[in-house]
Amino acid sequence: MKGKYIGSRFCGNRGFTLVELLIVVAIMMILVTITVSQFQTAKKKANDVARKSDLNGVAKALQMYFTDYGIFPAANPAGKIMIGGAAIDWGSEFNDGGYVYMKILPRENKIGAPPYCYKTDTYKKKYALLAMLENTVDKECLNPVTYDCGGSTNSYCFAYVSPNTSLDADGNLQ
Repeated sequence: MKGKYIGSRFCGNRGFTLVELLIVVAIMMILVTITVSQFQTAKKKANDVARKSDLNGVAKALQMYFTDYGIFPAANPAGKIMIGGAAIDWGSEFNDGGYVYMKILPRENKIGAPPYCYKTDTYKKKYALLAMLENTVDKECLNPVTYDCGGSTNSYCFAYVSPNTSLDADGNLQ
């Protein structure tokens, strides 16, 4: 036994063994993995809250437009709002030439995610705003609906619809 007694205490070599160090490193790696995965989940949820808020704002602007004109704006095949025959790009101002309904229409910011999509029924009395959520286990992320929006077929699992309608399983306004 190495070391010596000082008073009544034994003072030996004070160091960690390789096994003890490996156990500490393994525990730290597990904690880091858990923390990073929780951060990624929180980030997805935060992005989805922003998406829902964006579409809620657009829905309110569409309701104001409906109040003024008795119909919702037309939708072009690319899923954009049309005013006076011209499509309004997501990220641009939503106005009718005299009144601003929304200073900046939000746009999908995640690279690779399908753009927001707007569609109406034939009579422009119903609308749907579609988005794909990142957190697909979100209770509001319904069964993904495939819809041709923007010239390509995209999947969407979240929708804001006008108060007088709903979407069927195929994403059609009812």
